[in-house]
Amino acid sequence: MNKCPRSTAFHEAGHALAFWWNGQPIKRIIVRTKAEACTGPLFDLRGNPQYAEGWVEADYLVSRPAFDAPGIAEFLPSMVDAIERDLLHCFAGPVAEAVYRHRRSDRLIRGSGRGDLDRGHELISLLPPRKLLDAQSQAIARCSCLVHRYWPAVSAVAGFLQEHGTVEGSAVTALLCEMSGERPMFLGHQVASLDL
Repeated sequence: MNKCPRSTAFHEAGHALAFWWNGQPIKRIIVRTKAEACTGPLFDLRGNPQYAEGWVEADYLVSRPAFDAPGIAEFLPSMVDAIERDLLHCFAGPVAEAVYRHRRSDRLIRGSGRGDLDRGHELISLLPPRKLLDAQSQAIARCSCLVHRYWPAVSAVAGFLQEHGTVEGSAVTALLCEMSGERPMFLGHQVASLDL
């Protein structure tokens, strides 16, 4: 049986956890086998090619950070919360994979999480100058807290993804709710609750 890689399944489960925790709808999650990944890009629901072994389709709060002016959140303070939540979306995947593989998060973020890191840097550049220095390390620490807090749910989602490959977001959301006993509301959790 050609199963999906377990580390990729944990990576995508971490991303899904962050979207779920923020109460955002997940459309679909894809985890591909090594053979599938060699055949070319996967296509998102809009038909755009994505060069990845896995993908969580959900809407970010800051949809196109590369097109926003650096430091814009200095003048739009309400953007800071959206940026910090999107940083959870970016880094929770590599952090979950690192926990599973017993590796340091920063090493995996520069490796299998390279695309996540690139988007994270785009988001960080939008923050006010006083928040730039610690933004990445703070986001990674928050993701570590989130992933550890919900580790049994992350493991269950990873197993589900490894077995099925492509799943509808509603099935993953239901599994996360069942495993955690929670049903998050849209932006109902405070990001600061993940600070240790």
